[in-house]
Order: sequence, then C-alpha cells, then structure tokens
Amino acid sequence: MSDPAPQPAPAPQPAPAAEQPAPEAAASAETITLPVAEFEALRREVGEWKERCLRNQAEFDNVRKRLRKEADEAGTRAVARSVKPLLTELDNLGRAIDAARPEAFTEFAQGVTMIRENLRAGLAGQGLEQVVCEGVFDPAVHEVLAEHEDASVPKGTILQVHRTGWRLKEQLVRAAQVVVARPPAPAGA
Repeated sequence: MSDPAPQPAPAPQPAPAAEQPAPEAAASAETITLPVAEFEALRREVGEWKERCLRNQAEFDNVRKRLRKEADEAGTRAVARSVKPLLTELDNLGRAIDAARPEAFTEFAQGVTMIRENLRAGLAGQGLEQVVCEGVFDPAVHEVLAEHEDASVPKGTILQVHRTGWRLKEQLVRAAQVVVARPPAPAGA
C-alpha cells in the first residue's frame, strides 16, 4: 500500500478585523508544505547560486585590480618611452653649459641651438606639434599676454610669441602665449 500524498495545510481563517495582523506579518506566517527531498534540492541550489555569485564577485574584483595595475604599468612605460630621448638632450645641455666661455660663445650658441632642435624632434617623435603662431589670434590655441599698438597690421594680429604652444593630435597640451596688435588710440583721447 502506498503512503498517502502530503495534504496542504488548511487555509488559515481570517481573524476578526480588530485582530488582523499587518500584511508583512501575514506573509511571513504562511506555511508552505514541500517534500523534504524537494526542499533539500532547493537548499542545495540556493547554496550553489550563492557560491557562484561569490566566486564571480571575487573574479570581478581580481580582474579590476589586474586591469588597474596593467594601466598603471602602461602609463609608466609610456612616460619612460617619451622621456628617454629628452634625457640625452638634457645631458647635452649640461655639457654645453659647462663648456660656456666668452671666447667660445659662437660654438656655445650653436650647441644650445642643436639641443633645442633635438628636443623638438624628440617631441615630434612622440606626436607633439607646435601650435601655429602666425596671422590672427585664435582663442582656442593662443593666450594673449599683452596688446601692442601697431597701425600697420589688423587688430588681433600676432606680433610676438612669448611661449610656444603644443598639441598632441587634436588635444591642446599648452596654449601659446602671444602679444597681439591693437589699433593706436585716437590722438585726442
């Protein structure tokens, strides 16, 4: 003879209006009847999902840490690669300064000029290029330091470059500092 199938628990009778529990309490007071084997299977499945979630979270944290470390290392390598050619020119500049003597000024000036050109070439090799400082002032790439009265050129024409500007691809690294023309003040003013 087979065992009778488990019978669901009888539905609770509603309490009188004054004694009805809050909705949260009513939900937690429900009883669900399950076979023990099904309950154990659900418990194992919950445990497996919990373990899987913890493993995935740990793996995600490890990947995030590894990527952050790799990005830092890549940044360090990029800086070292871009600075390396400049270090030689700094050495050359030091040698030029050590060799500076009034009687050898022409050679000194030539040496310093060569160092400057080598530094510019090193920057160009890294993708940096100078901002053009000819013609009319452009507020996107130029910074005005001063205005100088000059009637021979239109207002805003660049007369002098105080500091060279640089860009890397489309990004402005440093704005050029310039002196621009302005019309002379009226004689009676």
